[in-house]
Amino acid sequence: MLGVKHQACGFTNPSAVQSEVKATTSTLHSNVTSYRNETSIGNEPVEQVHSYKYLGVTITDKLEWSEHVKTVLTKTNQRMFLLRKLNSFKLDTTLISLFYKATIETIFTFCLVAWGGNTTVRDTAKLNRLVRKARRVCQCQDLKSVEELLAWTTKRKVQSILSHVHPLSHRVEYSSRTGRPIVIRCRTERYRRSFLPRAVLSLANEYCRK
Repeated sequence: MLGVKHQACGFTNPSAVQSEVKATTSTLHSNVTSYRNETSIGNEPVEQVHSYKYLGVTITDKLEWSEHVKTVLTKTNQRMFLLRKLNSFKLDTTLISLFYKATIETIFTFCLVAWGGNTTVRDTAKLNRLVRKARRVCQCQDLKSVEELLAWTTKRKVQSILSHVHPLSHRVEYSSRTGRPIVIRCRTERYRRSFLPRAVLSLANEYCRK
């Protein structure tokens, strides 16, 4: 009687419906996967990977920088061993600081303007933890944090762009009335923290302090 009532109301067997839903989901998943794998350039298929190292910087498919930060920490920790060895030889702190800036700080600053603005708070804390260790070893509190290095490299890079013919130089606009750099409007937080909007904001703040 219950089965007749279900048929009269237009209902079908629940197990059959569940099987049909599973089959439809599987088909959609396979179609999406095949669509993703069909990426090609000049009729040549492009292999899709989670991360790729290009010019010394590890880029992920989600434009996140945790993989690159992990690589940076691995390299810098290896050189921290040498820094401790030099300290154990009772070398002058000035020489130890020079060694740090030449072998460790340069790893931090390599392409920092590209990836430094969009690192997570956790990754930034890991990098700054290593800087604090280096300060204790070098007995020098003047070593720059990651945020200070980012601000310094950003300022230096944007000044270089504005002083030469560069494709990005026309993106920096100035107020016709005051000559102040116009802050770039950003719709997303990722873009706001990227190089050019961050650099223009730095120029505008520097102009206001004058």
